[in-house]
Amino acid sequence: MADEDRITVLYVNDDPQLLELLSTQLRMEEPRLDIVTTETVAGGRAILDGTQIDCVLSDYHLEASNGVAFLRDVREEYPDLPFLLFTETGDETVASESIEAGVTDYVIQEAVGNQAPLLARKIVTYVDHRRAQRRAERTDRRLREIVSVTEQALWVFSADWSELQFINDRHEALFGQSTDTLRDDPTSFLDRVHEGDIERVTVAMEHASAGEPQVVEYRVDKSEAVQLWVESRCRPIRDDTGAVTSIVGLSRDVTDRKVYQRELVEKVDQLEEFAGTVAHDLRNPLNVADGNVRLVANEYDHERLGTVLSALDRMDVLIEDLLERARAGELVGERSRVEFAELVTGSYENVHAPGSSLDVTGSIGLECDAARVMEAFENLIRNAAEHGPSDVTITAGVLADDRGVYVEDDGPGIPAIEREQIFEKGYTTAKSGSGFGLAIVERIIDGHGWSIDARKSAAGGARFEIVVGDA
Repeated sequence: MADEDRITVLYVNDDPQLLELLSTQLRMEEPRLDIVTTETVAGGRAILDGTQIDCVLSDYHLEASNGVAFLRDVREEYPDLPFLLFTETGDETVASESIEAGVTDYVIQEAVGNQAPLLARKIVTYVDHRRAQRRAERTDRRLREIVSVTEQALWVFSADWSELQFINDRHEALFGQSTDTLRDDPTSFLDRVHEGDIERVTVAMEHASAGEPQVVEYRVDKSEAVQLWVESRCRPIRDDTGAVTSIVGLSRDVTDRKVYQRELVEKVDQLEEFAGTVAHDLRNPLNVADGNVRLVANEYDHERLGTVLSALDRMDVLIEDLLERARAGELVGERSRVEFAELVTGSYENVHAPGSSLDVTGSIGLECDAARVMEAFENLIRNAAEHGPSDVTITAGVLADDRGVYVEDDGPGIPAIEREQIFEKGYTTAKSGSGFGLAIVERIIDGHGWSIDARKSAAGGARFEIVVGDA
């Protein structure tokens, strides 16, 4: 038996025979009990001061004192120590005084019979309960120390949100609401949620209570002058039967991120508008230049005229590419059924990646805008070639149950922490990268009603899985 499971009991009784008898019976009844005995109150105080005692068992009638007086003395220094009063009398006055003094339990001593089983059960129950409380208090204290340094609000609610079980001080900084107010009314945080977002937050709460993890962003009116964007993530906690017992979650300020996203969207929109304007303004003079050069070329044969015409053709291609990148992924044209192997092979041939190789392991038919899907595959293949070794091997195949396709490589791969960011516009780890390649891929995939996910390939490289539903 582990030492922490043992229970040390101080038993005080001025009758040596009863002291020895009950001590022996208690040891026989419960192996966890270690009994320390004394016949006097002074001896009891000395033992308490020098020994770690888990419970006090005291007779009421003591020489020069009584058990209630001893109880009052103990309570001054040990307010939560289990204290059982064992007495021959059921006098109401004694019972009343004992309760007033803070007795844990009051047991009337019977003249005949062994009461050790009853006493042992009570002692073990009260000591285990006290130990559990202290463990919970230590855990709560450590948890508060840990979460006190975080910028996020950590909280735990009951499954139906009717009870706040834990929250750190960060809540007040986010919601402008005291934690005491929230404890009194656990759903009062909804009072600070922006009116237009309350329904969405309420629905998320209902889904969490039903056992579904949730992530929700919403506005918080911290004060009349201050509004924040807050992101809350929560996960239901279940018992052994699978029932939801509580909801644990984190809330954080994402205002800066929302502002950045809004600014980024505005910049992208401006870029698209600028690209369209530039393309339109350049095409007219370009057409004039091209037409006049061709007229001159019909009259004069000079090698430099061919160079000029090639340069003009190149400029036209660049303008078209500029427009394509600006509107990439926004529109999906007419669809037809095309074999995946044909699409990915054609895409590989369009990407100049000498030294690399493509292995197509399977194929299914895809209902798609072939030109746009090939553009997506080209970007995936180009991504593998740019970030991998010169001899990178690219493998393309079909997912289990024909639910989609994949493109993977044996390059360095994508760190797990970056996999959610790689599809964002402007995100790149390459010094010369634009950060638009994978963003274009995602928009094309989304435009088809499909989904794409970045994973780790068996060789440790990057793997992109595209789920297309009914192939």
